[in-house]
Amino acid sequence: MLSTITRKTDRRRKGRDPINVSLSILCTDQNGRETVMHAQLLDISAFGARLGILQKIPTHSAVTFYEHKLGVGGRGTVRFCRTARKGYEVGLEFPNGTGWSPAVREKADLLKPTATVCRDQPVSPDLPVDPIVPSRG
Repeated sequence: MLSTITRKTDRRRKGRDPINVSLSILCTDQNGRETVMHAQLLDISAFGARLGILQKIPTHSAVTFYEHKLGVGGRGTVRFCRTARKGYEVGLEFPNGTGWSPAVREKADLLKPTATVCRDQPVSPDLPVDPIVPSRG
């Protein structure tokens, strides 16, 4: 007998891309009260996102955010809010889209910090070292 139950991952219109961006969100509950919260954008797709937050948000609440560097965001609805290691994970659905696309994904990859060398790390004697010149000020 074939099952007619569709898995959650099968219901998504587009796959989500992992991302790690801090941002502020505006939440509007069923009573119209607005609250600004700090959140961590954990993943995003063309029509959805997952956030990490410290406070619980009721299902069906409206959430708005806009990430300026990438130009993504919008007004979405909370589909789930579940406890996580450090607070809550919130799944959002954006009926009008988030603005996420393959081109934005490439831009996000370019904005990721590159590996940097810490001045406290030992330096190989074979590598030239730039002297640190104090600034005049």
